[in-house]
Amino acid sequence: MSFSTSIVIWAQALSLLTLVAAGNAWAQQTYPNRPIKVIVAQPPGNSADLVARMISERLSRSLGQAVVVENKPGASGSIGVTAIAAAPADGYTIGIGGIGQLALNPTLYSKLPYDAQTGFTTIAIVYRGPMLFMVDPASPVTSLKELVQQSQATPNGLDFASAGTGSIMHLVGQQLVRTTNAKLTHVPNRGTAAAASLVLGKHAAMLVENVTAGMPFVRSGQLRPLAITSAQRHTSLPNVPSVVEAGFPGLVTEGWLALIGPAGLPTPVRNRLADEVRQIIMQPDLQSWISSSGGLAEPTTPEQASAYVRAESARWSELILSSGIKLD
Repeated sequence: MSFSTSIVIWAQALSLLTLVAAGNAWAQQTYPNRPIKVIVAQPPGNSADLVARMISERLSRSLGQAVVVENKPGASGSIGVTAIAAAPADGYTIGIGGIGQLALNPTLYSKLPYDAQTGFTTIAIVYRGPMLFMVDPASPVTSLKELVQQSQATPNGLDFASAGTGSIMHLVGQQLVRTTNAKLTHVPNRGTAAAASLVLGKHAAMLVENVTAGMPFVRSGQLRPLAITSAQRHTSLPNVPSVVEAGFPGLVTEGWLALIGPAGLPTPVRNRLADEVRQIIMQPDLQSWISSSGGLAEPTTPEQASAYVRAESARWSELILSSGIKLD
């Protein structure tokens, strides 16, 4: 290659880099200049929907553009997140994906219409919430350790209910079995109300449910919590021991929601959204609402959020495979 040819190639490369830098600067300065759509892979009224609407309302004010929530439930959340993955990577269609869609489904299903590893840009973790182990108030069991012991002493073991096979609640129950050798059989249901009715009707010994859905049963006295799957006690349930206190640190678990966009979201756009969301989730009224529902929200960078999702996916994939749980 001649010296003159090398100069031309070098100049072309420099020109391309300049154009990319200019494009990124332009995207950062002009975004957003039209409404943004936030796709939620769950129905209206679901915790993911509520979190999305609270964040979207504040995001609209801070960005100066309408931020509109669109619910696309169905197929264990696959319909919604597939729509996010298929959207143009321009920051005008983003969405909320949960632990189910991003960390559990890829192992639970042999085939999905989206790629959880490469199909998205992770912007932020916007909500985390532990699980509750709950029993009927009349149950003689007063601790998680007693429940394990009773299951081992019962010839056919005990049943535990959850809102569905392959849910994070089901997997937490399986993790309890795995780490303690408890004799527990899973009884799946279609939703929290159906699962709770089994315990209330004394057809199952325990209900595993996320703290947001389980809190009303605890506050009304219908169910009694044995432990919460957080590392420390939660301020909204100060009398409920953590699984660490209960002697089962391996059960520390959270369900979570992530703000995501399609793969290839421009870095300036991703960072702008992440910066705004970090400030939003620290607003006192939002923190108060999240805490009162039993959850937790802490600011994360896109890099931290991406690493968290990858770690969660690896953790639960191993349990799902070893337990032989499949949904197809």
